[in-house]
Amino acid sequence: MDTIVRAAIHPSIGIARVGDSSDAFFIGPELPYPTPAPEGGYKDTSGFLKRQAARFRIFGYDSRNRVVEELTCDNAEIEWTVHVANKKAAWYCFNVALDIPEGVPVPRRNANFTGAGRNQLIIDPGPRPISGRNEQGDRYWFDTGRFLEQNVYLGELRTDAQGRLIFLGGRGVSATPFPNNTAIDFANNDGWYDDTSDGPVTATIKLNGKSIPVDPAWAVVAPPNYAPDIISIQTMYDVMVDTYQNWWLNPPEKVSFREHIYPILSQFCQAQWVNYGFHIQFGWGAPYDFLRSSYFEKLSSAKVEYKEIRRQLFNIFRDPDYKMIDVHAWPQVYGDNMNVPATDARQFLALTKTQHELLKRWVEGHFIPDWNPNWIPPHTIDDVPLQERPHVLDKAALHFCMGGPFHPGCEMTWPMRHPSLYYAPFRIRPRAPNNPEPDYGHQLTPAAVNQSDGPLAASGPGDITRWMAVPWQTDTASCRAGYEPEYDP
Repeated sequence: MDTIVRAAIHPSIGIARVGDSSDAFFIGPELPYPTPAPEGGYKDTSGFLKRQAARFRIFGYDSRNRVVEELTCDNAEIEWTVHVANKKAAWYCFNVALDIPEGVPVPRRNANFTGAGRNQLIIDPGPRPISGRNEQGDRYWFDTGRFLEQNVYLGELRTDAQGRLIFLGGRGVSATPFPNNTAIDFANNDGWYDDTSDGPVTATIKLNGKSIPVDPAWAVVAPPNYAPDIISIQTMYDVMVDTYQNWWLNPPEKVSFREHIYPILSQFCQAQWVNYGFHIQFGWGAPYDFLRSSYFEKLSSAKVEYKEIRRQLFNIFRDPDYKMIDVHAWPQVYGDNMNVPATDARQFLALTKTQHELLKRWVEGHFIPDWNPNWIPPHTIDDVPLQERPHVLDKAALHFCMGGPFHPGCEMTWPMRHPSLYYAPFRIRPRAPNNPEPDYGHQLTPAAVNQSDGPLAASGPGDITRWMAVPWQTDTASCRAGYEPEYDP
C-alpha cells in the first residue's frame, strides 16, 4: 500500500439510464461486449423497466502510473460525493450541432423566463455524500431539486458490499406543470422537464490515515437502451478516441483486426436485428454478411490476394470530410444535419477519421491478422488483468453509447468531440466553484461555443445533458423521421 501515490475513479464517465421500476435495477456494462442479461431480465416482476445503475470503483496508482490495486472499504477510508443536475429547460434550443458549418445561432429555451427567474428552470438538488458498505436510503436521494414548483427526483446513491459507489438516475418521468401544453417539437418543448441529469463524481481517500489525491469522474443519466446487446454503428468511445488524436493519443502503431476492424464490420451486421434495411444488406445470408465464415476468412486475412476485396469494401464507406452527398455510401444512417429532403453531405453519417484511416491500413494489408475463433472473453471485470481493468471500465461504459448522429443523439452529443471539454482522456474538465459560467446572451452562437471561456471550456452539474432534447422522448420518437419506406421498406 505504501507505493500508492494517487487514485482515480473508473469508469471516468459512468452511464446510468432511467427506468420506471420503483426499485429494481441492474449494473450497467463493465465489459466492452454484450454479456448475459441481468437476473430476471430488464423488467421487474410487474413489467416495469429496470433502471441501469452506474457502478464506480477506485484504483490506486504508483509513481510510474501503474495500477497497484483497487481501493475498497477493505483497505481504505472512502467517502464519495456526487452532484447531478438537470439544466435542459434553462439552456438553449437545439437546432443542429453548433460545431458544423450548418450550425446557426439558437435562442434560449423558455425565453419568457428572464433574469433570476430562469433559476426556477434548473433542477439542482445539490451534492450528496455517502460512505460505508451496503448503504442506501432516502437521505441519499437527489429529490430536493425543483422545476418551478414541482419537486423532481433525479436519482440516488448506494454502495455495495465493498463500498463501491452505485449511482441510480431518475424513473423516466417527463412532464409539464402547464395544462394543454403538448410536446410537439423534436428537441425543444417549453414548460417541460425530464429526469435525466449529469454531474461530477468525487471521492476522498485515506490510506493508513493519509489522504491521497483522487481523479474525479462524471455520471450521466440517459434514456433506456432498448436494444442493450446491439452496438451502434459508431460508438461514443470511437468518437472520444478520435477526439484525442494528436492531443493525448496517437494512432496505433499496428492495426489489429480483432480490436480495430472486426468491431466496425460486426456492428454493421448487428444492426440487422433493429433495421430491416441493414438486415437485407448485412444480415444472415445477405450480400455483405461479413460474419459468413467463407467471407470472414478472407476479410480477416492479410494475404495479398484478398486486397481487392478489402479495397472494394473500403470504397463504399463515406468520406468523413463530407465532400459530397452520397446516398449509397456506408453507413446508410442519417447524420448531424439530417433534413427531408437532403440538403448537404451531412445528411448522412460517416465513420470517424480515425476509423477511416484504420480501414485504409487494413486495405493495404498493414494489419495484424489476429482473429482467434477460440478466444473466450472474460466473464466479469474481475477476470480482466488488473493493469487493464481501469481502461476496460472506461471503454465499456462508452461502448454501449451512440457516437452519432448528433441530432442531438441519445446519451450525449457533439460537445463530446471537443478536446477542450476534457483535462485528460475520458475525463471531463470540472468547472471550479469560484468560476461561474458567463451569460452567453439571448442567443448562443457557433462563435461563442469556441471561445476560451465558452460552454466547452469546463462543465458543472447538468452541463453535459443540457444539450439534449427536452423531454428525451420527443427526440427518440422523431428518429423515425429518417426512415423512408419507399426507399428502405
